[in-house]
Amino acid sequence: MNKPGILSLLAVLLLTPLLVLVQYSVTGAVENDSQNLEQRMKVLEETQTELYHTLAEKKAAGLSSKIADRITLSGLLEIELDADNIKFDGGDSTSSSDLVLATAQLGFGIMFTEEVRSNIILLYEEGSDGIEVDEAAIDIDYAPLFGRIGRIYIPFGVFNSHFINSPMTQELGETRETAMLIGYGHDLFSVSAYLFNGDAQKVGEESQLRDFGASLVLTPTEGLALGCSYLSDLADSDAELLSEYQNRVAGWSAFATYSRDAFGVSIEVLGATKVFSDADLDADGNGQGDQPLVWNLELSWAPQENLELAVRFEGSEEFAGFPERQYGIGLSWGYWESTTLSLEYLRGEYDSNFGRNEDDNLMETRDLVSALLAFEF
Repeated sequence: MNKPGILSLLAVLLLTPLLVLVQYSVTGAVENDSQNLEQRMKVLEETQTELYHTLAEKKAAGLSSKIADRITLSGLLEIELDADNIKFDGGDSTSSSDLVLATAQLGFGIMFTEEVRSNIILLYEEGSDGIEVDEAAIDIDYAPLFGRIGRIYIPFGVFNSHFINSPMTQELGETRETAMLIGYGHDLFSVSAYLFNGDAQKVGEESQLRDFGASLVLTPTEGLALGCSYLSDLADSDAELLSEYQNRVAGWSAFATYSRDAFGVSIEVLGATKVFSDADLDADGNGQGDQPLVWNLELSWAPQENLELAVRFEGSEEFAGFPERQYGIGLSWGYWESTTLSLEYLRGEYDSNFGRNEDDNLMETRDLVSALLAFEF
């Protein structure tokens, strides 16, 4: 399917549920950036089965125990089991499985005054170089104005998901930088803008504080949230598309979420605003350059307080190494307090021009089964 066809399909998927749904329950995906760490943790404690549904929620996961007058401590542990089978062009296949410590996270919330707070998040993931400072920022809240400064995940995309494995929107768009952010929050909307010096640079250009972006979230009625965001340089995202380039290409995203009673739906689209130069990014070697685009649609149903079922349908265009189409089902069960067991199956189908793995083998399909035991404290 070509890109105009994909965008038309996404427009239909976005508009159809929004025309028939009328109630709203605000999720972590649209939390005002001015909320401090302790407030976000309180929201998490009131959710159903999942410990979190967005990247922002994961960074705030934990029950927040007070260890001093002005300091709170929280944590998140995730043990993950993965097993996959990949079929390659030509009929060969390979399978693998692993058990890893996916996340060991500690968060410290510090309150200086009612208006000025800070959070520091330490993170270890098996296979990484060791413990790192995942986030460290000062939050300033003078309602309706708010601000953040420090090492943060900038508000480019929301990555709402009920699955263990990250959606492709997060794989392409997640961006952590040392940035300055300011915003304005209202009952019906929240807008923010930020400035930073990204890792990717234009050839011959000096390192300067010139990268920027903005985010807008609308909550027009109960049950509905809409948003969009802009990033001046998509190469700055953690996907590391490029470290140097001839021409800068910006990124854009748009999302919609809805929840009512036990049901929820979310959709997000994220991609480059134009085609990269073929000298910069041309994974299929056709001499025309690439314009990565990804999208994710998820439906969820929680028949009871500690049980949740979700389905995912996502896709990509010209995003090398990732499936062209992927779909699957996930189940989460929160039988024990503060603990969630999640199981899921994903089936990925690859484009013959963009489905090469790290060993330069052309993938056709991938079947992935994952299990995750998550515990917050």
